[in-house]
Amino acid sequence: MTTPGKNGSGRKGKSKTTSRKTKILGTQQYVNSTTGEVIDCQVMEVEERDANFQKFWLGHVLGAVDELSNAKMKILFYIFSNVDYSNNILPKTIAEIVEETGISNKTIIETLKILQQYDIIRRKTGIIFLNPNVLFKGGINKRQAVLIKYGELDRNCAEIAHKGEVTNVDESIPKKEN
Repeated sequence: MTTPGKNGSGRKGKSKTTSRKTKILGTQQYVNSTTGEVIDCQVMEVEERDANFQKFWLGHVLGAVDELSNAKMKILFYIFSNVDYSNNILPKTIAEIVEETGISNKTIIETLKILQQYDIIRRKTGIIFLNPNVLFKGGINKRQAVLIKYGELDRNCAEIAHKGEVTNVDESIPKKEN
């Protein structure tokens, strides 16, 4: 099924799709509970797959909204609008955000602290990681991979801090050996 989509700016954008994967599992016998008749049925599994959809879990953000003023909400929307959805990373320093938004350094720092308290983001030097439980674009398998990396950030925090400034999250998180 294909539906025309709009991106956040109101301009027509790339169409968004949902697809179904149908797998025939074989034939099984079922008993009609009313008549007792045995019926041979073909059994199929239908899996819904979504792609190119941006999912926003409002419940994860509601607690922080009370603490965010208008300027602080602009910073939150700036993060949502500029994050790289392939890995939920915004590679920006506070100085770059100040320059791009025109919002004061102090307000940006306060906002990022609030967003961290509510686990909406996690930060390392020059990088903001957006929680995939808050906002994500893509299918479930891709989201699960990003969720694992996001969770590993806390477990590996001391090791990442020892390495100094992080430029690539994939390099900062140890790979699991098979």
